[in-house]
Amino acid sequence: MKKALLTLAACCATLFAAAQGERPFDVTLDNDEYKISLRLNLYDKNLTMPGQSVLGEVEGYFTSKQGRTTWLVVSSELVDERTAVIEVVNDYGSEDFTAELKANADGTYSYKKKGGSTLKFAVMGKWQKIPGRLTLVKRGKK
Repeated sequence: MKKALLTLAACCATLFAAAQGERPFDVTLDNDEYKISLRLNLYDKNLTMPGQSVLGEVEGYFTSKQGRTTWLVVSSELVDERTAVIEVVNDYGSEDFTAELKANADGTYSYKKKGGSTLKFAVMGKWQKIPGRLTLVKRGKK
């Protein structure tokens, strides 16, 4: 009887650990077409932007691989295990927007702007506006 209980407990512990390990919003995402990245940790909310530690810890940030503009994720709400709503502000604090992120079954993420300013980055002296709907890919997967 003890052996059966121990086996059952071990199986339950394994399942519980697997469920705890799934954190779809602790991730780095890329979009190669617009050359942007999104680093998120909506669980621990403890990210520091490289070169901008004076801003403290944030929930995430958008960066461009072509410039220095940064957008900070200042607040978030996990709607369900695969959907989050994020509030984002630019590094000057002059523009902000709300967007929805969905972790898709195929490993990609869908970004959909809900309202507010347009996500944009300074690239070679011009503003590169990012569309309101975008597909992002987990870093390391293509």
